[in-house]
Amino acid sequence: MKLKIAKFTLTLVSVIYPFVLLFASEHSGGILLLLAVLWAVRGYFESGDMKRVCWLAAAFFVLCAIFRGSFLAFLYPSLVSLVFLVFFANSLKGEAVITRLARLKEPDLDEKGVIYTRDLTKIWCAFFIFNAASSFFLALFEDKIYWSVYSGLVSYLLMGALFGGEILYRKFFILRDEK
Repeated sequence: MKLKIAKFTLTLVSVIYPFVLLFASEHSGGILLLLAVLWAVRGYFESGDMKRVCWLAAAFFVLCAIFRGSFLAFLYPSLVSLVFLVFFANSLKGEAVITRLARLKEPDLDEKGVIYTRDLTKIWCAFFIFNAASSFFLALFEDKIYWSVYSGLVSYLLMGALFGGEILYRKFFILRDEK
């Protein structure tokens, strides 16, 4: 239960993070420390690689709080995308992460399904590269409004469009062709 609360709070704070940095920069130290604590709490309950990721994220936010006002704080969305990129790309060495997820619903996934889910994993890798690069380059601008809008809104809309678009594609084209 505590882990679920920490994950939910962490997700909520992470989503509003770009706007907090933009509109409440004088209070950003508090949100940076809150994120450090939330990542540390999550790390306490996690295991394996996820535990290490959580502790690294907590350390990152402690550094951001110490060097408040630095460029470092604006790297968070790019770093999150790069972590997802590494996770998805590494899964291509074996069974792709999306293939594993598909097998939860359809354990006897055929070869065509395996190829499709591997290709979809590659598409997500490309998205994470694009997202990390976009957030990084927008953070270089003097006016952080562009970074905030992209990192706090547009990137989530693009993610939703990719996710929803894939579901529609699968439903209307792939499943239709199988009938």
